[in-house]
Amino acid sequence: MTPLAYQLSITDITAHLVAVELRFTPQTNDSILLSLPSWIPGSYMVRDFAKHLHSIEAFDDAGVLMVQQLDKQSWQLNHNQHPLTVRYKVYAFDLSVRGCYLDDQLAILNPAALCLEVKGMEAEPINLTVVTPECLDWQVATGLTRGRGTQAQNCGLYHADNYQQLIDTPLMLGKLDMAEFDVCGVPHYLVLAGHEQVDLERFKAELQRICLQQQQVFGGLPTDLKHYWFLCWVTDSGYGGLEHHNSTLLLLTHQDLPNTQRPDESTADYQNLLGLCSHEYFHTWWVKRAKPAQFLPYRLNTEQYTSQLWLYEGFTSYYDDLALVRSGLLTQEQYFAALEKTINRVQLSPSELVQSVADSSFNAWTKYYKQDENAVNAVVSYYTKGSLIALCLDALLRSQNKTLDALMQLAWRSYGEPALGSSEQQFIQLCSDYAGKDIASRLYSWVHATSVLPLAELLPHLGVATAKRQQEQSKDLSGSKAPTYPARAFGAAFTASAEGLKIVNVPLNSVAYKAGLMAQDQLIAINAVKATEQNFWRQLNQSKIGSVLNLHVFRKQRLVQLSMPVELAVETLTYLQLVDQQKAAAWLGKTQE
Repeated sequence: MTPLAYQLSITDITAHLVAVELRFTPQTNDSILLSLPSWIPGSYMVRDFAKHLHSIEAFDDAGVLMVQQLDKQSWQLNHNQHPLTVRYKVYAFDLSVRGCYLDDQLAILNPAALCLEVKGMEAEPINLTVVTPECLDWQVATGLTRGRGTQAQNCGLYHADNYQQLIDTPLMLGKLDMAEFDVCGVPHYLVLAGHEQVDLERFKAELQRICLQQQQVFGGLPTDLKHYWFLCWVTDSGYGGLEHHNSTLLLLTHQDLPNTQRPDESTADYQNLLGLCSHEYFHTWWVKRAKPAQFLPYRLNTEQYTSQLWLYEGFTSYYDDLALVRSGLLTQEQYFAALEKTINRVQLSPSELVQSVADSSFNAWTKYYKQDENAVNAVVSYYTKGSLIALCLDALLRSQNKTLDALMQLAWRSYGEPALGSSEQQFIQLCSDYAGKDIASRLYSWVHATSVLPLAELLPHLGVATAKRQQEQSKDLSGSKAPTYPARAFGAAFTASAEGLKIVNVPLNSVAYKAGLMAQDQLIAINAVKATEQNFWRQLNQSKIGSVLNLHVFRKQRLVQLSMPVELAVETLTYLQLVDQQKAAAWLGKTQE
């Protein structure tokens, strides 16, 4: 069997162009359909990668072949049943983990955004050759299998079993730093590109602790995992990650990394990075192998709908920071602070009472991934509220001397490891079989209802109680320390600049809403005083309850005057209190089976 052969060549760095060559022998007399995915698994939004493809041409030994474009991402190719070649170029300047990027420092190549699929040959083995100018002296890091004669981290020949594996395996090219560590006998690689000073040994050691902790949840690594790659792309701005079957591509900044000059420092940025690594690694089981049945197989030319993202992304979000505290990388207090922020982001948003997490999952394509200024009122996050559903379920299970860890292992063995895919009903039924109909019924209601989760009722089973206090300002999301003075209510979010305070969103029924403030208003003065962030909070919090503040805003070039009543802030901010250290230790300690 002759594999499909792709060649990716770095040809014009200044123009950010990657030249792609595809060679294969047609297997039928029929015309051939070529297409490029419109989205990439794990990121539920149509990206239209084909918009960056141009100059497509095809030929065989007899000459040029006709290529006809059928739609935004598909081409029809007539042929003579001879071996043929397709050539085209792809513009690569997407500063994200989903597409392709090329400059004079590195290249990020996601085959999903580069390599055309040959209809009818999706299951054929693939050879991929990576070519760069010799003057670059770049290395290569990827989860693809190296071909014979290709040295480790060198350009050359790589293999994929099929097209699906190819597009699920990104490549990082550049001058790379790499560290290797072992998890249950499987080599893992930490690769960084674009960084300056970093404590690579510390980063490696702490990643290893996270990986060892996560595999305990599922009772071991996937049997088909032969190696794993953390591909870290360090930039001046940007943040995010995307999971793949044996790797993750992470976008981070210099500030996120541990510094060799401060070996004992653990910044909030670094803790967030470890949480991101933990999240993407958990997906190795929970999304890349265990996944919604609707994704078997992926159809990447159009949206694929599922109501289960609360389960796959939300439960992953629950376990990401949980793995950090269980592996000793977060203190109990730090974990509680992070959990408080999650709770308050959900509970302070009116959207929790408008949209269920099942609905949010199903409509991720058009709502969660395309949020506007009204999202605070209409779009609940299946990540954050999904993680709180996992928290509530874990607490409820532990009240019956059971654990979510054990339920996750059951799910993995039932349909994850055998790659069967799941329906929502299967997971609910599995929960019922494991813990009883009452617990399964409550889980179903949390997923489909638009109501507040019973945290105050359930968290004591984890040794934690909830309490309430006033929120001092919109950025105040955690901690038990109340404001030193009775805080005033406001509600709207804004960004500060030299021109004033730009209103980002206005929650329904907030004081800002009652005053008539609208998203995109530019607040320029409060009681005739220039609106700066400091002035705003001082004016508001020093004003007498029941008085009125005069606001001046620019609204689409019009000067508008508004009156805002001064109201006492209600105690809406949740914080956590430890009430039973033994229960908390059982929850936050080693994984229980």
